Amino acid sequence: MLAFHVGVEAASKIGDAIFPRHDREGFHTTGTIGSFGSAAACAKLRGLNAEQSAFALGIAASQAGGIRRNFGSMTKAFHAGHAAENGSLAADLASLGFTAAGDVLETPLGFYQAAGGGFDPAAIVNRLGRPWMFASPGDLIKRFPCGTIQQPVMDATLRLIAQHAITAADVDRVEVRGNQSNVNTLFRHRPMTGLEAKFSMEFAVAILLVDGRAGLGQFTDSSVGRGEVQDMIGRVRFYADPEFDTLGREGAFQAVLEEPMLIRVHMKDGRALSTRTEPAKGSPKNPMTYDEVADKFKTNADFAKWPAAKTESSIRLVGSLEGAP
Repeated sequence: MLAFHVGVEAASKIGDAIFPRHDREGFHTTGTIGSFGSAAACAKLRGLNAEQSAFALGIAASQAGGIRRNFGSMTKAFHAGHAAENGSLAADLASLGFTAAGDVLETPLGFYQAAGGGFDPAAIVNRLGRPWMFASPGDLIKRFPCGTIQQPVMDATLRLIAQHAITAADVDRVEVRGNQSNVNTLFRHRPMTGLEAKFSMEFAVAILLVDGRAGLGQFTDSSVGRGEVQDMIGRVRFYADPEFDTLGREGAFQAVLEEPMLIRVHMKDGRALSTRTEPAKGSPKNPMTYDEVADKFKTNADFAKWPAAKTESSIRLVGSLEGAP
């Protein structure tokens, strides 16, 4: 458990410090920064000393990779697995005497300079565990199995559906306004597969209007390809609006994700129903309860065809971790 927190903390602070160019110009931080988190966690598990741990980070720096253009393909998920593999290999090699730069992050010709053009020392120096990331700003547990950006818009869509008894047949078109950075990230405007749908704001709204829900069963190729879903996707427009693009222009990665958006549903009877997004369900500002997280886990386990007894035992175990021997 400590190694897990060490890995998350290292990755979070390293990611906080790198200049925005890293993300803006195409790197996927799960694959790049995640490699350092895995290396830190594995170094802790292996009991490496300080020098070996620094070497493990140096080895990970030469492995780190991940490009955002692969969003919506199988390779996006590969970034996460490859980052985990990178850290494990880096710690293994360091334990066997493999060497690397001991200052690979901050040095000239190092990771920060090469991958981001520089870094902000104030965001990382003397900041590890002060506070721990899980204490502040906290973590986001996704309510829906797609990108972080879609989460608050999907919450808002469900609120509008519930408040006004909206059905897809009654909708003429939908507008979603946000910042340019988020529009650039969700570039799958006409998705045809389940993987592409995970990076489509248009699908995220359309599937809720058509099905009223968005679980793993909705993010499949067959679901995305349905005629009524494709028709609704074609009537949703996601675009940048200067009113909702103030934080994004400053380049702060977390700020970009949290900047409010607006959704407006134009009904065939002439009404225009709109609302602004609120912090996503599952975010630190709107957290899930343990039971809500367990319910999400159950739907995932059901999709994976787990036996109910296995699911329930896992939920009980996690709920009692604080008292486990």
